Amino acid sequence: MIVCQNKVVLFLFIGVFLFQASCKEKSKHYTPTTTLIEGQIASSDSPVISLLGTEEIKAAIDPSGKFIIQAELEKAGFYRLSLSNQSIQLFIVPGDRISLIADQRTWHTSALFKGDHAKENNYLVIYENLKTTLQPQDFQTFFTQEEDDFIKAVEERTTLLNDSQQDYQKKNGTFDEFFAEMISEEVAYDAAIMKMNYPFYFEYLLPDSNVILSDTYDSFLQNLEIDSEDNLMVPAYKGFLMKYLEFKTINDTSDHETTQNVKKFNSISKLFQSENVKNLLYYSLMQEILETSINDASLVMDKYIQLQTNAKYKEEITTGYNSWSTLLKGKSSPEITCVTATGKTVSLQSLKGKLIYIDIWATWCGPCLRELPYLENLQEKYKKREDIAFVSISIDDDKVAWSTMVKEKNMKGIQLHANTEMHEKIVNNYLINGIPRFIIINKSGNIWNANAPRPSSKEVLNDIELALVQ
Repeated sequence: MIVCQNKVVLFLFIGVFLFQASCKEKSKHYTPTTTLIEGQIASSDSPVISLLGTEEIKAAIDPSGKFIIQAELEKAGFYRLSLSNQSIQLFIVPGDRISLIADQRTWHTSALFKGDHAKENNYLVIYENLKTTLQPQDFQTFFTQEEDDFIKAVEERTTLLNDSQQDYQKKNGTFDEFFAEMISEEVAYDAAIMKMNYPFYFEYLLPDSNVILSDTYDSFLQNLEIDSEDNLMVPAYKGFLMKYLEFKTINDTSDHETTQNVKKFNSISKLFQSENVKNLLYYSLMQEILETSINDASLVMDKYIQLQTNAKYKEEITTGYNSWSTLLKGKSSPEITCVTATGKTVSLQSLKGKLIYIDIWATWCGPCLRELPYLENLQEKYKKREDIAFVSISIDDDKVAWSTMVKEKNMKGIQLHANTEMHEKIVNNYLINGIPRFIIINKSGNIWNANAPRPSSKEVLNDIELALVQ
């Protein structure tokens, strides 16, 4: 009898579980259903507004600020409404009719939603603003705390975000069940990202340090869905995926000959099973590698073409790789000709026969200035070698500001300034999207590394030493 009762209970449990699982699945995926988002945007300086989800859907904004977005959606979740260079988050269930009133000048605080899931979307405006106010005021102090203090600070932040949901619901009624689940996941993944960032930022902010995490530090990952296609509609989950990949591979010493980027690429198929999750990770990682190490991209490009099953992702990365291919190791370096503070012209060609370590920078660039002491240390280390040249090229519009800083800081190496024409050529020829940017040219005048390590990095000495002997 006891055995029979247990079986009945087991069957009932399984039945309830399958019912709940099927309901949850059904709540996330729909037959493509027409969704309507309309609104009025005051002070709009853009003729177009976009809905960003699994794809981008654009709609015109008329002269009075009115717009209508009609989309055939099949997934419920978080989307973004983008206007010019700004965006706000909103929750949509396929079939929703949503109305928005906002002023572009106060886009993030003035947005007011009506219609389906207005309660949830108006909360998202509050949530996004609360998240902004809870960002660390002193980034360095926050990420260089002792481990216990850091964890406590993150958990206090998470508590405030969760409490805000409860307070809002007490005043406005309970959330849609699916929204409540997703916003809870959003907060959890956001906290996980911050915790995974801790060792990386700690060592970045204190380059001479070596943070040692406790054995239980990564316990926060235990209650998270790591490989979940449904959670691709949770914004923080996408960021979580890339950080998790890095977090899990950073201490991988199984292959000393393989770069960290290649290790991450090879780890995707080991850590994840979902095809869409893997597609996104391959795509996002290749975007990152193209920006930071075209040489590494060349090592995995063939595998990427083979493994990527999303045609749009495959085409975009292939196009990007082809544009970067002129900067692969061994390619002839595009010429650069600039002037010193005294008006002397210096070109890369005139330095042929030397290894050239180039720093593209500007006086107004905070990260550039942060690298200067490390660059000076690097120059000091190689000061007795005549076969290496350290060349700093300023792209400042204000040439006086540049020359003044060079003089006041007594900056070493070859200090050059690029005029407007050369500035544009450098940016275009070396595909520079941000500074500081470091480049290594070998003694033959060919590219060694178009995305060389920063002076503050632990890899820079190895890269220079290898380039010197090749």
